Amino acid sequence: MKFEYTIRTYSLDQLRDAGIDIDEENNIVYACRPDGECEVHAVGIEQLDNLSGMLNEMGGEGWELVELFFHHSGIVTFWKRAIKA
Repeated sequence: MKFEYTIRTYSLDQLRDAGIDIDEENNIVYACRPDGECEVHAVGIEQLDNLSGMLNEMGGEGWELVELFFHHSGIVTFWKRAIKA
């Protein structure tokens, strides 16, 4: 079986537009250290639902999420899907 891959980034503005607020009051809170390592500190249930909705859009097109990580400018995702032979 052959696969194709894509990388998609979600900027902070795109996350906010999807209802995922990046602030300490009511959201997915993550922080990035100067060395580039990022950590998630708290995740509200409503934020998980909104994030799931964003990811399900790609899943609906046949893409499988391979990796997701938080970056200081948003979220970076790696996807794959089978190529029909």
